[in-house]
Amino acid sequence: MGIGWLYLLPQLQGAGLTLTVLTGAPDSLGGLIVAVVVTATVAAGGMRSITFVQAFQYWLKLTALLVPALFLVLAWQGDGAPRRVFEEPPAFRDQRAVRVDSTLDLALDRPLTVTVTGTVDGRRHERAALSLPAGTHRIERGTRLVFAPGTPVPAAERGGNGGMSTSLAAGREERPLYATYGLILATFLGTMGLPHVVVRFYTSPHGVAARRTTVVVLALIGAFYLLPPVYGALGRLYAPELALAGDADAAVLLLPDRMIGGLGGDLLGALVAGGAFAAFLSTASGLTMAVAGVLTQDVLPTRGVRHFRLGTGLAMVVPLAASLLVGGLPVADAVGLAFAVSASSFCPLLVLGIWWRRLTPPGAAAGMLVGGGSAFAAVAATMAGLPVTGGPHALLAWPALWSVPLGFLTMILVSLATPGRVPAGTASILARFHLPEELRAAEVKA
Repeated sequence: MGIGWLYLLPQLQGAGLTLTVLTGAPDSLGGLIVAVVVTATVAAGGMRSITFVQAFQYWLKLTALLVPALFLVLAWQGDGAPRRVFEEPPAFRDQRAVRVDSTLDLALDRPLTVTVTGTVDGRRHERAALSLPAGTHRIERGTRLVFAPGTPVPAAERGGNGGMSTSLAAGREERPLYATYGLILATFLGTMGLPHVVVRFYTSPHGVAARRTTVVVLALIGAFYLLPPVYGALGRLYAPELALAGDADAAVLLLPDRMIGGLGGDLLGALVAGGAFAAFLSTASGLTMAVAGVLTQDVLPTRGVRHFRLGTGLAMVVPLAASLLVGGLPVADAVGLAFAVSASSFCPLLVLGIWWRRLTPPGAAAGMLVGGGSAFAAVAATMAGLPVTGGPHALLAWPALWSVPLGFLTMILVSLATPGRVPAGTASILARFHLPEELRAAEVKA
């Protein structure tokens, strides 16, 4: 349930970001719209409606990202002289104005000439051309910076401003390798424990269909995940100021207008926006369905359709309130935190439960509690903006590298300490897991 709520949070924030970029509406409006639509859909249709909705919306969001990506790559190839996507540091291709929405520090390793309207280093300027020497300069909120073509994009440090997003950004700069591997491990192992992924196996009529679906879905997800690096590379080249302004999540929405423009850019941008909302609605629907099922079965005193609808409302209220409290959190960071908790709890349970016959119920419970609980505590400390830096901050912000092994180790040690608690028939059940479906059917007939 906690994993579902954590992963619902970035869905609502992403919807708010998308609507804000497209219309200038308040950040909370997009999340509120998604929350209302998803709650109504799940409460009215249940599992069957969500199954068809997710299937349709997957193809919609794949099309909405694939088609614009093809046009953007063609536009990049036809953009005159070849340009290095990974040039260091990235530079502004043309004159670009950046408005600073929150106070930050510019870390310059070389002098920078920029036109300023606002406050820099405590002094107010009105359209003044400043030559800033190498070093760190404080840029106050609301300041407008105009950069000349070819100017390298300066690094922005937000760690001194507090808050979760600034804390994660600072930690990523201090421990980039640790942060990268922590995020990779969390996303790789956390997928298997996401509630809307696990609950989908209940819609498979038999084991053959479940196995076939798993393989097909892995291939489809693999195809889908080829697209984000393309958008990231093009965003770094054509919209580098978004990282400076802290709006890197908006790159996918803005690239069609930046690279193509005109009617074609508007049409591609509309397609991307439609795909974005399809993604939010699809994922949020599955998560709400899973969390509502847990609330109805294990938390609410009675069961039934009426109480399932009550559970659906409760499943959405918690992440909606949380999205309003941590509105400045980048979507990608929120996703990484949810995956870290999932990887630390369900991954050890599923792997050992399928492949190790000596796993015991006390071991499984202890491993999920220690692994998932420690990751959840680290995530909570990070979201609360705990004032730690350096190595301790990296351990809290990207816990998967230590919490996943901790979950496995706890399950193994507690299971070995309680050998008498291995359920009866475990060996035969595991054998059935790994036997071909045809052989199992023949065994039953015999």
